[in-house]
Amino acid sequence: MKKLLLHTCCAPCGIACIKSLREENIEPHLFWYNPNIHPYLEYKARRDCLKEFAGSEKLALTVFNKEYDLCSFLEKTFPVTEKRCKTCYSIRLEKTASFAAQEGFSSFTTTLLISPYQDHGAIKQIGEALAKKYSIEFLYRDFRPIFREGQILSRANGFYMQKYCGCIFSEEERYLKSRNKKEFTPDVSHSVFERLKLLTGEQGLIKLSKAGVLVFGAGGVGSWAAEALVRSGIGKLGIIDNDKVCASNVNRQLEATMQTIGMPKALALKKRLLEINPQCEITAYDELFCRENSNRFGIENACYVIDAIDSVNHKLDLIEITINAGVTLFSSMGMALKTDPSKIKAASIWKTDVCPLARLVRSGLRKRKFEGDFTAVFSAEAAKKQFSDSDSVSGHSVNGSIVTVTGTAGLQLASLVINNILNCEYD
Repeated sequence: MKKLLLHTCCAPCGIACIKSLREENIEPHLFWYNPNIHPYLEYKARRDCLKEFAGSEKLALTVFNKEYDLCSFLEKTFPVTEKRCKTCYSIRLEKTASFAAQEGFSSFTTTLLISPYQDHGAIKQIGEALAKKYSIEFLYRDFRPIFREGQILSRANGFYMQKYCGCIFSEEERYLKSRNKKEFTPDVSHSVFERLKLLTGEQGLIKLSKAGVLVFGAGGVGSWAAEALVRSGIGKLGIIDNDKVCASNVNRQLEATMQTIGMPKALALKKRLLEINPQCEITAYDELFCRENSNRFGIENACYVIDAIDSVNHKLDLIEITINAGVTLFSSMGMALKTDPSKIKAASIWKTDVCPLARLVRSGLRKRKFEGDFTAVFSAEAAKKQFSDSDSVSGHSVNGSIVTVTGTAGLQLASLVINNILNCEYD
């Protein structure tokens, strides 16, 4: 078993890191050296919470600086410059690496690597430089994807949850921001999913937070699927669409407003979704999916793929690539020319009926000798006749669509993902 010294800034950052390391069969020795934390009551609260946690988990803990030491930290960081945080990282990690080498540890790392608010690249660079200096391994892990899991576990364990980075400079910045807003910004992240938690339980929230979903197509179906996923605690989301918002999208696409006309759909939707849940890791691809660029999106690494593509050939390519990669796929069939959301169903692609697009997909898959299966969301409603089949501006043939149908289909797709996550042994 690797003998690892884990610099630990606090219990809330440590809990998920330790859980992840134990899954690698690594039992870390915790190391407390954080002279940046001020004032004293804050320092004591974080240190004592870590001590209590280490005791409950039977983890070895070394508290290096037992005394509150404001002066030494200020001497090294004053006058304050834009390099303040890098100096702080160096102070703490230098002591960690030195102690690890002296005490015979084979490697060291830090819980700072879990925080999306820290300079991850700088921490990695400093850690690797210190590893060379002390002839010891810096165990690099990007713990950021499990950040929210750590937050959930911390609240479940009743840990002291800090409001700022730790140093008096970050506390000053927090105060100034609050004063400029004329009131403190409340920390509401813990309450965002409270109603959801009543249905899923804590472990359900953790499962959702660890899942990654790719949504291909950000139109009337895909945009609603994406938003439902973000509002349900999905931790990582990819949005793929190369189209731009136009006025005719406003009746049914979530990102489409009079203010976003002309913007790339993927980017406009990402902006909206981050306003809902800033902690969700969202990647927007302003690109057209096709077989030639399919390796751009990390399909093989996704937990789920939602197909809301209109083009039949691209749809068939996405289906083949996703299923061959062993990734769970949920695919939307045609929702244009439909007005009754109660006719929307989910079934094996081979058991779909009525829907013309589903018929084309089945036929195309047979021609490709595709023998797999996946769940399709389709409408069993016969297509409605429309008053005109051409766009008065462009002259192109278009089909009428209504948000009550496209939105329902998107919510159905998201529901299939969410329920699959909650009902399976997903880790």
